[in-house]
Amino acid sequence: MTAESLLVLVIDDDQTLHLWAERQLSSDGFKLISAFNGQEGVDAFKIHLPSIVLVDIDMPDMDGFTTCSTIRSLPEGKSIPILMVTGNEDADKIASSYEAGATDFVVKPVNWKVLIHRLHYMVKANSVLNQLKLSQARLSKAQQMAKLGNWEWNMHTNSLYWSDEVFDIFKLEAHDNHPDLLTFLGMIHPDDRQLVEQGFDSAIKKRQNVSIEYRIITEHKRLSFVEQQIEIVVNPQGQLTGLTGTLQDITDRKQHENQVRQLAYYDTITNLPNRSYFLELLGKTLESASLKQKQFALLFLDMDGFKSINDCYGHSFGDAFLQAFAKRLTDGLRRADVSSRYVLNVTYDAEVARLGGDEFTILLNDINKPEDAATVTENIQKWLQEPFLVNGQYIFSGASIGIALYPRDGESASSLLKNADVAMYHAKKSGKGHYQFFHESMISKAQLRQTMENLMHKAVTNNELSLYYEPLIKANSGEIIGIEALLRWENAELGFLRPDSFIPLAEENGLIVKFGEWVIRQACLQLQAFEQEGLGHLTIAVNVSALQFSHAEFIPMLEGIFAEYTPSPGRLVFELTESTIMSQSVKMMATLLALKNLGIKLSLDDFGTGYSSLSYLKQFPLDSLKIDKSFVRELPGKTEDIAIVNAILALAHTLNLEVIAEGVETEAQRQFFEINGCQTLQGYFFAKPMSMEDFYRFWHNHSSRL
Repeated sequence: MTAESLLVLVIDDDQTLHLWAERQLSSDGFKLISAFNGQEGVDAFKIHLPSIVLVDIDMPDMDGFTTCSTIRSLPEGKSIPILMVTGNEDADKIASSYEAGATDFVVKPVNWKVLIHRLHYMVKANSVLNQLKLSQARLSKAQQMAKLGNWEWNMHTNSLYWSDEVFDIFKLEAHDNHPDLLTFLGMIHPDDRQLVEQGFDSAIKKRQNVSIEYRIITEHKRLSFVEQQIEIVVNPQGQLTGLTGTLQDITDRKQHENQVRQLAYYDTITNLPNRSYFLELLGKTLESASLKQKQFALLFLDMDGFKSINDCYGHSFGDAFLQAFAKRLTDGLRRADVSSRYVLNVTYDAEVARLGGDEFTILLNDINKPEDAATVTENIQKWLQEPFLVNGQYIFSGASIGIALYPRDGESASSLLKNADVAMYHAKKSGKGHYQFFHESMISKAQLRQTMENLMHKAVTNNELSLYYEPLIKANSGEIIGIEALLRWENAELGFLRPDSFIPLAEENGLIVKFGEWVIRQACLQLQAFEQEGLGHLTIAVNVSALQFSHAEFIPMLEGIFAEYTPSPGRLVFELTESTIMSQSVKMMATLLALKNLGIKLSLDDFGTGYSSLSYLKQFPLDSLKIDKSFVRELPGKTEDIAIVNAILALAHTLNLEVIAEGVETEAQRQFFEINGCQTLQGYFFAKPMSMEDFYRFWHNHSSRL
């Protein structure tokens, strides 16, 4: 602050003093404001807010003491330097000056040169003091915002100091409470007291700074998290004299950390540990089992039918079902009867996690023998086979479960998880609701499956696919009226593959869509060839998978192929399974009608083995249905099969649907179907699937015998 900016308020009833002040102070750059009595001086202070005030003690009406105390009572006058001017060094007046709030005093006659230096010093000192107060206020505000307080403990006097912020953290009123060690210890959460005591002991005994986090419980039963820094205090001789430090409320931070942890480590739908957290749990379980030389089991669980539930009811319903499934699983594992595998009263320990999608894992810690894992797995499957009530709908599900044992089936997290997954895959292949222990032979099968999948991606490009054909025979005349196209794959590494060895894998990885397009294109190309060769009356039946049927580009793909080959209407037949059209959705019906508009005939394959809902037979634009070979195999000797087949034939005839019987292998079976009015037959009795070249020879030989 420069002298030019300093305002000096002089309050004195002596005109001469004002003249001297004007002359001396102005020459040094001060700006003078004059007041000739106490009240006038107070009013001038309020208006001008000077940097320093000179007040004469002896004035009429309002003396200097009253004037000084009045200025001090003003908000702006609490810290302003006030210099009292007195005619003598009377001790009582000097004492009264300080009591009234004076900063200092000066005796008349005034030595102006000395006074000017004192004025500069007082203003400068006041400025520094104000800056310090401002800094302290800012620090206090920052500490309040950061919920940070400081404390001190003097070991010699056993006295404790808390800042206002510490009182705020403890939810205590500073004027009603005194810093007290017992009060402090009483607020620490019982489970954390030992941690805090160890922190203070470490600071004192090891003479090192310590940082600890713990919980406190305030008088209002509010739980808070705090972080405490402890630093040692030593005297010049290096002797420990006390401790000091900070205390910060970190409750908000902890809540945020917990939220972040929840998002990072827990599944948002089921609230179970997710893959990341599960891998940590598995790692810790491995360490513990290795140290204690214990075994444990890892269960890899895959829900049965979850995709169908999602497709039928939507993803929101699927999420609700996942929650119900997870709750059933965790509730069951918590129940006491689950640990019935333990004869003695041993605590049951299991960790459940959702890896993603419809996959879950369960850690069974510290099992005694593999049979323990089998018992728990069987219990799990029993709970999960009970119907689930989800949003008013009863849903039936279950789980396929693979089991890997430590250390027998792996000693690392990756190997155990992989082997449990492999075992689950084999369990699922056995049918719904099965479980399977891992064994080494599964690895070679899994490797073969992986090799097959890798090679499968190049099958179309490398021209490795081919079609074999099984003739369709008219029952009453023996005439060949069509063929069913069956996909084959021949690979240099894998050899010649039948559909049941690679089609399920193609449906899993989605390549069935690409394969299906290739089959339809080849069938249309063959129909075109039949037209040119005078065999235009023959039909070709093609199997269409559910995944291919529901694909968004299915109809546009067909339209493109038909534009290229223009097959005659009614010559291309699509065989669909009951599960493919069971949803009865608007989209599915629209797809069926679009197929009919393209001139494609629709046949229901494997009738009687699936959902067998009779309502779709009259609702859907079907042309024929095919009796599954499981009902044909023991004809005509098995009474039950005769009844089923006759019921299917009667139903089909009523609905004006053609019936095809597959799997005909004997003359007796052929005669049975001819007598009972089945229009079309196929099976090994007539011919096995063959190449097109062989079919042409078969057609010529067969036709010549009619």
